[in-house]
Amino acid sequence: MKKGTKIGWLLITLSLVLSVWVITSQSSKADKTTEDGFVLSDDGKTLISYQGAGGNISVPAGVTTINASVFANNTSITGVSLPNTITLIGSNLFAGCSNLQTVSLGRVSSIPSDTFQNCISLSSVSIPSTVTSLGGNSFYGCSALGSISLPSSVTSVADSAFEECNNLTSISIPSNSFYSTYDGCLYNSSGSRLIMVPPGKSSIAFGPSASTIGSGAFKGNYNITSLTVPGTVSSIESGAFSDSAIDTITIPRSVSSMGAQSGWSPFEIYGYHGTAAERFANSNNIPFVDLDPNTKPQDPKEDDEPDDPGDPDDEDDSDDSDDSDDTDDTDDGGNKNGKKNKGNKSNGNGKSNGGGGSYRGNGGNGGNGSTSGGRGSSRGGKDATPKTADGEVDPRFLLCGGLLFGGLFIILNGDRRKLAMVAKKRKRDEE
Repeated sequence: MKKGTKIGWLLITLSLVLSVWVITSQSSKADKTTEDGFVLSDDGKTLISYQGAGGNISVPAGVTTINASVFANNTSITGVSLPNTITLIGSNLFAGCSNLQTVSLGRVSSIPSDTFQNCISLSSVSIPSTVTSLGGNSFYGCSALGSISLPSSVTSVADSAFEECNNLTSISIPSNSFYSTYDGCLYNSSGSRLIMVPPGKSSIAFGPSASTIGSGAFKGNYNITSLTVPGTVSSIESGAFSDSAIDTITIPRSVSSMGAQSGWSPFEIYGYHGTAAERFANSNNIPFVDLDPNTKPQDPKEDDEPDDPGDPDDEDDSDDSDDSDDTDDTDDGGNKNGKKNKGNKSNGNGKSNGGGGSYRGNGGNGGNGSTSGGRGSSRGGKDATPKTADGEVDPRFLLCGGLLFGGLFIILNGDRRKLAMVAKKRKRDEE
């Protein structure tokens, strides 16, 4: 056997030996399973999957990371306890665990997006003082959750964190540089901006320092149907009442600005002449009830006078012979028209077609983002979800492949030369 052929076969043999070694080492790494069904990485620090029987389970001590979706859609788990060694958990970790009732999170640093999504039996969760953020939809659809306590370490709560938690009536957090709470609602640190009203609350007492109703504050709350805004409030941000069930609202003179409220059309707005409330109602064709005692009262004699077509506030009341306005009455026409149309609400943009149920189930799309007070600040940030090695090629396989193809090339190249020499010799013999 020629020297080149020997080298070729040596390389092929070496590649096969290395391949067996790599496959064996990887198999032993993936097969480290505890008696309770926890599949761990070779060093025992990462929980890769769970194959146990369920019930109340405790993740082994020493684990520091849990990959995404490890327990997702496991309906046999009823309780989970994480050791204090765990600092990082992946997104979607318990999503769809419909029988999960209690969870202790050890000392994790954050609760990623969709962690407890649709855990409909979850009634108790212990959030450690190490948690700094709650991701989008992290508790989405946890309908058994009545209250939740956040540690003072939390600096970021996504606006969709508690969407569809229809029985959640209270959120509490010790005051820090980002948040405070009052009457179970989430505010910024100074208490001046209302950030979030829990979906399960049926009434609200505003904080004494509340001056702003933030974007998305009442989003997803279908229990509060009547609201009186206190005189301390001066601003109502865009989307503050979007996707809510508020039918009637009283807005004081102190409110100087009111943003657009998509998907919200109350039965009527109570307020004062010449204020932001009246301007909003008129621009959105919402019946407005004037509470201003100085507004000129309607003269009963005016009922017999025809509408003045030059009055921009008059509506066509041809179907009601008792309703008419003259040019001196700029507010009454709108009020009477609002009362007359109140019964037709369901045919327009009322709660049955608008701000209420039509948005349910779309919590996964997030909400009205806002950076004030840290709310929603987790959006656009780096994904902290632990990544697995799935899909990556072990570089040792590349080495094995190189040796294999190198050996084959040397052997085939030597055979090609040998065949060429034989053919050349045969040709000389024939001549």
